[in-house]
Amino acid sequence: MSDMILNPESYFRQLVGERDDLLKELELEAENQDIPIIGPLVAELLYVLARVTGAVSILELGTATGYSGIYLAKAAAENGGKLVTIEWSREMARRAAKNFQRAGLSHAVDICEGDALEILESLEGPFDMVFLDIDKEFYVKVLPRIGDVIKDSGLLVADNVGFKDADAFNRAIADSSRWKGVNLFAFLPGHSPEKDGLCFAMAQ
Repeated sequence: MSDMILNPESYFRQLVGERDDLLKELELEAENQDIPIIGPLVAELLYVLARVTGAVSILELGTATGYSGIYLAKAAAENGGKLVTIEWSREMARRAAKNFQRAGLSHAVDICEGDALEILESLEGPFDMVFLDIDKEFYVKVLPRIGDVIKDSGLLVADNVGFKDADAFNRAIADSSRWKGVNLFAFLPGHSPEKDGLCFAMAQ
């Protein structure tokens, strides 16, 4: 007889932590406006990873409305540092700026508006942690530059690596001597979508 929980998805969904009113508002907004967000579970995971690694300088590619950035900026601020986040859409960058202000985190965030690859060329780093969540076909294109700006033993987290457009990125991580990576396929409550892959890679 198996010792597995009969309905693991329902079980683990009930363990997702509480969020404040702003985050709940952004979750509802994302659902109503079809804005993909990482959801509370992955967001909390990013916060935990940033805190336990002591990440002071964090880079995010793909700001959207600032949902994930709130968690990352909070961790960076508590570590005595800052988040740099890149967003190509002017509208989204402005919305994110307002949400960071509402969260009391404007002092801990620099928003860079424009093309991620172009902005990456102007960043020097080194960054302790990088979160990648732009259009998946561009993952492999920005990977070399991420490798330039992340510190040795820095952590790269990439979302949505279960998407077919992330295949080239996944293979590049697996084949590169610059990265030591692990891909996990998981049930992620509140994530878009809830069954997807995450990549965790250490620069070496």
